[in-house]
Amino acid sequence: MKLATLRRISRSAFFTLFLVAPVLDLFRLDLSRGHFVFLTMDWTLGLDPQTSALDPTSITLHLLLRLGLPILLTLGVLLWVVWRWGRLYCGWLCPHFSMVEWIDGLMARWLGRRSVWEKPSAPRRAGARLVMSVMVLGGSALWAITLLSYLVPPVPLWTGLASLNLPTWHWFFIGIGTALFSIEFALARHYFCKYGCAVGIFQSLIWAVNSRAMVIGFKRERARDCRDCNACDKACPMRLPPRGMKRHKITCTQCGVCVQTCSQVQANNPAGSLLHWTSGDNALVMDKQPSTKIHVIEKD
Repeated sequence: MKLATLRRISRSAFFTLFLVAPVLDLFRLDLSRGHFVFLTMDWTLGLDPQTSALDPTSITLHLLLRLGLPILLTLGVLLWVVWRWGRLYCGWLCPHFSMVEWIDGLMARWLGRRSVWEKPSAPRRAGARLVMSVMVLGGSALWAITLLSYLVPPVPLWTGLASLNLPTWHWFFIGIGTALFSIEFALARHYFCKYGCAVGIFQSLIWAVNSRAMVIGFKRERARDCRDCNACDKACPMRLPPRGMKRHKITCTQCGVCVQTCSQVQANNPAGSLLHWTSGDNALVMDKQPSTKIHVIEKD
């Protein structure tokens, strides 16, 4: 429960940061100025008339220090984190995944199902379609406007939006972006995370190579305790089998929702939860036994 609270705080804080970063000039690509802005400072390659007079070796060294070194250091840290712990960014920070879970929750509450592709598990509320349409359109418009604020000066953008006085291409960007995000948020949220997000796919491939990386473990010897329960499968935002082998859940975001759900279901069981995070040698053991054994035990 403490981890669930911590994840809620981290997701909310990062989503807020995603919205306000351009306004505070923390990070954005200003097309009007032709360079990045980082922590309120201009981030350029520094190729002014003084550096253009340098010899090729000096210019190469200048570019390595200005561009190559920051990128390599950032990429190295990210690779190390993903190698050890998997898609932590997706499950704990990513603003898109926050939207995925938020809309999942709204659909479950109003439509009685977490996706339009799933069978209803509860009756639909009155006005559910209107509510969901407003929420999806509103969230999509917010995303489109925020992305545009990373490319153009954000304060004039928001003030122009409030007064309905924006350049034509701004309206086209917001309109097309809202339409595309509406389709994705309404129909293909977790599918995009699985198959369409280059950042997520890259993390999955790096994590899959490390057989000792952190993974959701399952206490197979206690499989009988959950033979009549699929709560963890239903709770997973990525629609993965938490009790399966690692290769069956390569797109796991390490969100821990399945662990939290299992802990709630097994709250009165002295033996505790059957799902847990594991790594190292214990992670190797998880993939030595075929997952079909679990299903055989569940059918007993």
